[in-house]
Amino acid sequence: MKKSLVLTAIAATLAAPAFAQSSVTIYGRLNLSVESTKVDGADKRDWQEVDNSSRIGFAGEEDLGGGNKAIFKIEHGFDASTGTVKGDRFWGRESTVGLATRYGTLKLGNLDNNEAYHATADYVSWVNHDTGTTSDFLYRGPNYYGSLQNAVSYNTPDLNGFVGWVQTAEAYGGEKSKPLALAGYYDRGALHLGAGFDKHGDDKATTVRANYDLGAFGVGGYFSHTTGSYEFNTWRLVGMYTLGANEFHLNYGGTNKVKIDGLGEAAKAWQATAGYNYNLSKRTKVYAFVTKVKDDDAAFTGTFNTFGAGIRHNF
Repeated sequence: MKKSLVLTAIAATLAAPAFAQSSVTIYGRLNLSVESTKVDGADKRDWQEVDNSSRIGFAGEEDLGGGNKAIFKIEHGFDASTGTVKGDRFWGRESTVGLATRYGTLKLGNLDNNEAYHATADYVSWVNHDTGTTSDFLYRGPNYYGSLQNAVSYNTPDLNGFVGWVQTAEAYGGEKSKPLALAGYYDRGALHLGAGFDKHGDDKATTVRANYDLGAFGVGGYFSHTTGSYEFNTWRLVGMYTLGANEFHLNYGGTNKVKIDGLGEAAKAWQATAGYNYNLSKRTKVYAFVTKVKDDDAAFTGTFNTFGAGIRHNF
């Protein structure tokens, strides 16, 4: 008995360094709200429970020595209000494997959206992380709707506050050319800048973003120029004030007239959102919001207004 215990202890000691070199993190978010929506022209308001991009993921890394790591990430999106899978791919939000070195990070696989979007419009979507009914409905990057599959992604290391990204993937949607996304982040103290270029076929979007921290206040915004099947400019201004566990948000954005290939010209559109978040902890918050989209020619979503409240928990 004692011999068995000694052998077991020795085996565990020898195996420990190998296990210590690898780690897997389970993470996720459940985000549900109850909302009332009035669509322009409808007779009454519609009440419903809405999922706001709930997900569960696994991210891991293995120390290869010399500052190099093998990395992976798989992420599953689901509707927390029903428990059903979102989309037709179980790991549709992301499934990547790669290498992280002092020269940058290379990833292969299926990417969630693209970095041109994350570095700009998504970065300043502070009310509810650009999910659900408070999403930015006026941003329309060519590769925004859906992930990049069979993709290759590279980002530089931090170069004195700057990180650059380049991503491409298998051609899709009937296009012969591969999609392309370029992005850059620059952070210096309270100033945060971002830029992105997104291309799919003849559709292109060029976007710049800036935000600044002023103690309890945060202000920011972006400007985007889109050409191709849709031709228009869109912009958004955001502001946030934090008081203890309380967050107060105001967003306003708009477009010029939208030229739609083969359909003519649509009227200007705008969106305004006010939100309140109360942080119960670092991981859990309750929130309330009201948002209105004015889009009479339905170039994006059509005209509607919504108010609601919800709970979000990150793990």
